[in-house]
Formats: sequence, structure tokens, C-alpha cells
Amino acid sequence: MSDQETENREVQEEERLALEAIYGPESIQADPESPDAYICTINVDQEDEAQVKSPRLLVLRFFLPATYPSTTPPVYQVSSVYCGPRRVDDEMLQTIEREFQSMFTPGQVVLFEWITWLRDYLEAEISPSPIEDEETPQRDDQDGLAEKMAEASLKEQENQHVSATKQSTVPAPPIYSSPEPLVDRKSVFVAHVAQVKSTDEVEAVMSKLLENKKIAKATHNIMAYRIVMPDGRMLQDNDDDGETAAGGRLLHMMQITDVRNVMVVVSRWYGGILLGADRFKDINNVARSALEDCGHIAEPAKGKRKK
Repeated sequence: MSDQETENREVQEEERLALEAIYGPESIQADPESPDAYICTINVDQEDEAQVKSPRLLVLRFFLPATYPSTTPPVYQVSSVYCGPRRVDDEMLQTIEREFQSMFTPGQVVLFEWITWLRDYLEAEISPSPIEDEETPQRDDQDGLAEKMAEASLKEQENQHVSATKQSTVPAPPIYSSPEPLVDRKSVFVAHVAQVKSTDEVEAVMSKLLENKKIAKATHNIMAYRIVMPDGRMLQDNDDDGETAAGGRLLHMMQITDVRNVMVVVSRWYGGILLGADRFKDINNVARSALEDCGHIAEPAKGKRKK
């Protein structure tokens, strides 16, 4: 195996790990028929799969030749015959082929861009199937009537519980977001900072941020917080959101800068190019910059210098 082929295989493995972190291992699986191939399942209706009659789901098989990504793109095959209620016809296959080929640049990995474009294409082109409950047959017997009354009562209780929960929700404190994003090889990083005094406020900030569709669609929303308790103890935690070890590194940066009663969320939109360990530096840099903007990182006292 040549040096170039060895380098390609290493990049392919990094890409596979990145895709697993983003989409989950159930979406990207090794092909048992080939060590150099992967089976990718794209499910546009994943959250509502249990209710949708025919989920908009497409299965592809990717084969990664030894010349990818240095000179040639992956070889792919669409395995699904239908996607939701629509048949995968020649027109759809030609559109996918045309777009896939236009996205490939020699020397750069492309699977993330392919999968992202295909998800958006399927969502835009194929209407979702109706919910199964809409066609549930009616029952006229006494047992059916009693069951419906019980369901209605339970539903009313659930609605009352939801209303009570909403009323007791702690309002989100003001949130500061980076005025300028950090861009590194097509990946975009934005930090969000808020002062928090309880885990309820942490949850409120996270919920408020995710109301923004752009932030909700970020590849990762890495989070960390540090809160001083009334007894002086430090309450702190973090969440990688699929970017392994990123939350812990973000929290460590907050610890060494002695940030207190603050929550930081870094949104990352993956650009299709692997950053390696540089991604951790970018996450911490954009977070530190936002913390400095908000005055949460203390500056050294005047006249004191490190020896």
C-alpha cells in the first residue's frame, strides 16, 4: 500500500468516526459484505417514525476506494426502492448523481456534505405520510366508548400537567452570542454565554437557544456551566452533544479561568472538512472570546506579573 493510500485510509476512518458522532452509530454502519463500505440510513421522519405510516427513509451503500479522497469520490448505491410514499425513480437518481458529483473536490472528504444535501432534498421533495392515528377505525361497543372516555380524561390530565409545568418554568436570563462567528475550513463556531444561578436556569437557557431553528440544527451544541452553591460548593457539569470530550475541555477552560455562575454553549456547524484536534481549540477560543466580551474572565491585577 502506497503512502497516499495509507493516508487516505486514515482520513476515511476519521470521517467515519465523525459521522458516527454526528448521526449516531445506528445511522452509519459497517457493511458486512465489504470492509471498505458503509451502509447509511437517512430517515427524515426519525422523530415521528412510530406514528408515520411510511417514513421518508433512504438507505445507501458507500464504498470507499483507496483513492478517496485524494483523487476519486466514494462509490455509492441507493438501496431503497421507495422513500416514504414515493418511488425512487430515474429522475430522483439522476438528481442525486448530479449533485453528488458537483460537490466532490479532490483531497477533501465529502460524505457529510452528501448526506446533508440528501436529507434536505428528501425533506423538500417528498411530502410526509399521514399519521396512522388519523385513520384509526371507530368502535361503537361499550368497551370502546369507555376506552375513549378514559383516553380523553388522561389527555386532559396531561394538558393540565403541561400547563402547570409551563407556568412554573424559570425564565431564561439574558443570553449573549458571539457577534462574529469563528470559521475554520468551512466549520462555523458561535458561542453563547449567560449568567445562571441554578440548573433550572441552565435548562431555560438551553431551551431558549434551541427555539432558534439555526441553532437547533447545529451539528453540535457543546455546553458547560459552573455555579457557586450557597454553601460555597461548586456545581458544574458539561455536555458533549456528540462531540466527544469537547464539553469536558470547555469546562476545564472555565475552571482555569475561574468563571463562576456562568453557562457557555458553543454551536458548531460542521463544514465537511475534518479539523482533528483543532476543533477543540476553536471551541475553546470562541468560548473564551465571548466570556471576555461579557467580562466573566478576570484580568490579572495591575502591577502583578507572572515570573
